[in-house]
Amino acid sequence: MHLVRHHAYEFGVRGVDPNALSFDLTTAIARKDKIVGGIISGIHSGLKKNSGITFLTGRAEFTSPVDIRLDGQAITADKSILAVGATPTVPTIPGLDEAGFITNNEALKLGALPASMIIIGGGYIGIEFAQMYARFGTGVTLLGRAPRLMPKEEPELSGQLEEILQSEGIKVHTSTEVIRAGRDDTSRYVISRNGEVEQRMNAEIILLATGRTARVDGLGLEQAGVDLNGAFLKTDDQLNTTAPNIWSLGDANGGQMFTHRATYDGPIAALNAVKSLGRAVDYRVVPRAIFTEPALASVGLTEEEARQAGHAVKVGSYSFAHSGRGKALGQNEGLVKLVVDGDSREILGGHILGPHADMLIHEVVIAMQGRSTIETLAKAIHIHPTLNEIVKSAAKAVQ
Repeated sequence: MHLVRHHAYEFGVRGVDPNALSFDLTTAIARKDKIVGGIISGIHSGLKKNSGITFLTGRAEFTSPVDIRLDGQAITADKSILAVGATPTVPTIPGLDEAGFITNNEALKLGALPASMIIIGGGYIGIEFAQMYARFGTGVTLLGRAPRLMPKEEPELSGQLEEILQSEGIKVHTSTEVIRAGRDDTSRYVISRNGEVEQRMNAEIILLATGRTARVDGLGLEQAGVDLNGAFLKTDDQLNTTAPNIWSLGDANGGQMFTHRATYDGPIAALNAVKSLGRAVDYRVVPRAIFTEPALASVGLTEEEARQAGHAVKVGSYSFAHSGRGKALGQNEGLVKLVVDGDSREILGGHILGPHADMLIHEVVIAMQGRSTIETLAKAIHIHPTLNEIVKSAAKAVQ
């Protein structure tokens, strides 16, 4: 939609009137549902075909560390693994319930495109949904409490992404706290505060993107002997909870809440539970990505984190503005930044804002997994013209 609306003419496409384009949200959501449904069906089919798995559905609750009640059915399990995930956190904001709000769950099920939307939260979910709905045609206002969007990412990258979002018409307010919400005859509203200044903002829909918490309501954790650490399950490096016969994996444990981290946790929890192997998790190299356009992807330490950890830090950066492939694609915003230990030359972190950054980051991931030096990337022959060349260029920029 964005490419056709804003760049079709420069690619030589004629006969398209950008002002005449329309968007059917119902069709897009139906396509999404079909894809997701197929994936889920395939997973369930695989489970049901495995003779070693008894697949039960229902509401489960521990009544003791080894006893589970599933919709009234009693089950005894010497060992259990919790893979319960996380659910959106709802902050305490006066008037929010009366105003009415949605989370990312409902934002993917709307029946019609809203004219306007206020998104509370300047993290992964808030940013992705802000750009998505803005490109669909919704007027979006994004509110974040931190001084900048994605405060845990490299400031050069998150700052440039913020500028890109603003250039697409998204109203971004950082260092902003929502202190009240409500609803009048025509719309919903929030009252925000930045310093001493309060401001009222109106929109058709309020979307909460303020973090997540372990999905454990009604699970019977107290009866199971499983403790919480704040909003998440308390686990050790072997994914064992405070109950010696119960393990937990994925988002419910907090930390980096990504599907790929849960996928990494799964076999470790299973081997420890079933075979008592004592495997420990190693989260040194867990990549992350924000699926905006351009995407922002990272792995390892930021420059500041590396300095705080006592490393003699060296940094190499290179801009997508110099990428021939980026220019050909019409996508040359962003940069690559690599963080290196100046003594050992080991790669400590990689950070990419640019086209397909979520794929490019894996070049750094693999190098870091093998504890390679920066010369591994700098000297490797890269195909020309590709976007990957910019990773090599950033590596060569490390002095």
